[in-house]
Amino acid sequence: MRAVNRILVGGLLTATIVVLAGCATLPHSEPNAGGFSTVAPMATGAPVPEGSTPGVRVAIVGDSLTAGGGRSLSEGLTPNTWITYAKGNGVDYVGGWAVGGTTIQQMAAAVKPIAKVDVLVLMAGTNDVRHKISFADSRASYEKVIATLHPKHVIIGAIPPNDRHPRQAALYEKHLHAYAVTAGYDFVDPWGFARDGDVYAPGTSLDGTHPTTAGYRLVGLAYRDAIVRVMATPKVG
Repeated sequence: MRAVNRILVGGLLTATIVVLAGCATLPHSEPNAGGFSTVAPMATGAPVPEGSTPGVRVAIVGDSLTAGGGRSLSEGLTPNTWITYAKGNGVDYVGGWAVGGTTIQQMAAAVKPIAKVDVLVLMAGTNDVRHKISFADSRASYEKVIATLHPKHVIIGAIPPNDRHPRQAALYEKHLHAYAVTAGYDFVDPWGFARDGDVYAPGTSLDGTHPTTAGYRLVGLAYRDAIVRVMATPKVG
């Protein structure tokens, strides 16, 4: 697996982003957020580049921030599920596992193999922070998830701002980032629009845990751009 080793950066999203009609924020549920301050790339929803393999097979694993609130991904996609906005036009969602309130250890125990995964997007750690589980005690579980799905490329997603445990989440994020760099995985922070230091910027969350529905859309578009970029990068060897 080729080392890509970079944080995608960019500016604030422009005022021209179209918000879905009737967008609403998620009700309060178990905390599923955390992170440190970096800025996400501009989300464009770019198509898969010409000349790349069509139908990039994408699997996702995470907690409520991936499932779409305090629920299970197995219940189906909703406007609060970020993959809703990343899939299509050459990006094929092929499944995965996500349940609200879960730690990376629980994800590793539950995830099942999926055939021929091109890109895995793994976004975990928030509930480890909530349960005071250190990254050192979580690292092996990240590797277990990756080994189970055996993807060609791995994107480790940053956890979002954390209004309840900002310092603890920032420390976990520091180690998570270093792990991704050392292991040669892509590290992507799609939360630039929502960050005010280590907490949520005003208007981007009503519970300090989850983004608004409009925020989930921006996260999905940012991940789509990351998936396209990863697949367009030639592999070594």
